Amino acid sequence: MTTITKTVHLPAARHVVWDHLTRADLLGKWFHPAEADLAVGRDFVLRSARDGDRMCWGRVVSADPVAHLRWTFTVGPLNGRMTRVDWHLAELPGGTRLTLEHSGLPDDADAFGLILALDKGWHGFVGDLQGIAMQDLPRPVAETT
Repeated sequence: MTTITKTVHLPAARHVVWDHLTRADLLGKWFHPAEADLAVGRDFVLRSARDGDRMCWGRVVSADPVAHLRWTFTVGPLNGRMTRVDWHLAELPGGTRLTLEHSGLPDDADAFGLILALDKGWHGFVGDLQGIAMQDLPRPVAETT
């Protein structure tokens, strides 16, 4: 199975990044608008901001707030195949390291175009989140000793 991995460093506290992964109003700022906040055991649908079409959907499988979030995940071109998206958040001095692992993707030659499209899409979305973090998000409080 193919896995796409992306890591970005964000100048924001983990709880702020977590909110951007789980709150409907914030998901729409960097990914796709959600119909509701994401919560363990609940299905989710993310829609196009442009026309409201269903873009991707799945279920929140597990959550360890501010550390790890796992979704099942699919998009139309996967023809019903459910994949897995894991988000890992690590606290860093001055911010958060966010790693995305999208696994369970097909690995045959016919699917390579889809893998390229998903890879490009994730690259853009996490880049958008990084752009928001660089400009708009509250910075972590610096430790003083």
